[in-house]
Amino acid sequence: MAVLCTSLGVVCLFDYRKRRIPNLWVVLILTMGAGRSILQNGLGGLAVYLLSAVSVLFLLYPLFRVGGLGAGDVKLLSVCAGYFPPRRIFYFLFLSLLVSAVFSFIRLCRDRDLRDRILYFCEYCAAVARSGKWSLYLPQKGGRALSGVCMSGPVLCSVLLGMGGIY
Repeated sequence: MAVLCTSLGVVCLFDYRKRRIPNLWVVLILTMGAGRSILQNGLGGLAVYLLSAVSVLFLLYPLFRVGGLGAGDVKLLSVCAGYFPPRRIFYFLFLSLLVSAVFSFIRLCRDRDLRDRILYFCEYCAAVARSGKWSLYLPQKGGRALSGVCMSGPVLCSVLLGMGGIY
């Protein structure tokens, strides 16, 4: 897990600086997780790791499709989820998204955008309910698309909380 935390620290540097998670780092984390699973539990461990990662990928894909999460965020959450036993994966995901929500709330309060974003979200939900079709969730301010929170920091926080025995 220390290698995962170190790798996530590097991923955070890229994500916060360039707003992108390099695929090379996702593949590296995947490879290390697969290797760790094989060393600890043989080929059965590899199967559990890959099944966990693919399951999370499919679970989060709808959030990517509507623009709620970036592709790199979904891939990062997926490969990191495989490091946890199946019974702890939902705790990992929940805490990652909860920390992200806290970061978002702080940012919205700091930028004084909370009211506008809540109104936009309500309008978005109403439009989806009226049309019956999902569309991209792209909040804007002053004609510019607003960027979301980088997920690598919340993922690192969630992994550290898991290592610390919180879940």
